[in-house]
Amino acid sequence: MQLVNYAAWIPSGKAPLVVATAPFPDLAPNELILKNHAVAINPVDWKIQASGGFGLSYPAILGEDVAGEVLEVGKDAEAFKKGDRVIAHALGLGSGPPYGGFQLYPRVKVATVARIPDDLEFKRAAVLPLSVSTAAAGLYLKGTLGLRYPQLGGGSSAIPRSTPPPPQPTTKKKKMNDVLLLWGGSSSVGSSVIQLAVASGYDVVTTASPANYAYCKTLGASLVLDYHNPDIIPILIALLKEHGSAVVGAYDAIGADATVRQCATVLHAFGGGTVASVVSAPDDLPKGVKVVRVGSTNIVSQEDGTVAKKIWGDYLPAALKDGAFKAAPEELVVGNALYFVQGGLDRQRSGVSARKVVVTL
Repeated sequence: MQLVNYAAWIPSGKAPLVVATAPFPDLAPNELILKNHAVAINPVDWKIQASGGFGLSYPAILGEDVAGEVLEVGKDAEAFKKGDRVIAHALGLGSGPPYGGFQLYPRVKVATVARIPDDLEFKRAAVLPLSVSTAAAGLYLKGTLGLRYPQLGGGSSAIPRSTPPPPQPTTKKKKMNDVLLLWGGSSSVGSSVIQLAVASGYDVVTTASPANYAYCKTLGASLVLDYHNPDIIPILIALLKEHGSAVVGAYDAIGADATVRQCATVLHAFGGGTVASVVSAPDDLPKGVKVVRVGSTNIVSQEDGTVAKKIWGDYLPAALKDGAFKAAPEELVVGNALYFVQGGLDRQRSGVSARKVVVTL
């Protein structure tokens, strides 16, 4: 049977999406073609549509988060087989329409594909891909924060056993972990940053609204503070100094000049350091602090793709299967067909908290 592909196209700059047929994709040796079951919406999608920018060639297919079944397997993608349940970070923004997520049969590169367990629904799993890649790019590339890689059971976020072993007597004071400062812990990227950093053996101190304190704690954050507090900076500095451990850097998952400056001010109090941010650095930062912009695709294009292999290839599939990594934040399903993707962009643009907009297919 001949399969017919459909996509939610953006036909021109600032235009609404149009659902129409799309060419059925070709297949390279290190690629897969998926039968898409769910897509998630990210801020970059509506920002591209609203601005008409980002150097996009039209018509185009947006969308980075997909979850579905493997339909076709390239000859060098032997780690996967037809029928595998997977998530993928679709790389359409840099590779063209066949790689866009908002279509029935996207073409994906195996570097950013991971199997998911049978009990993880596609609509829930779809919230992860772009956030995982963005978090990993900021945490692990040598040009960003260069932290150590995560391990199963490697941090306080590890899921406890049903019958934990009895505590062992000790005369030594427990060594405190090094600390990562995170701005925006309840965001999609922040949710992945918390889990990855904790699995890497770091304590995460993050900001969120009070309504999302418990959510961030559930993901493994050691301390959550209200970013609305006008005294947030001196409070953070005092608490981190009381902690007594090294601050290895900051991750700004919000991406505003104000949040970059706030992270930089905290690091400056500890002698400087690096802020990994989803936006470029503003001017007039404190001395000794540098800001590096995080690009999600850099885990594939830089350092021979080592970070993608470590996270997407090694850690993520095992951690999802083990239950050590949660598909978070919770999905907010707004429809069941490509025709609902435009409404999904509008809903995401209007603002969501500790949720991610998803369309099932």
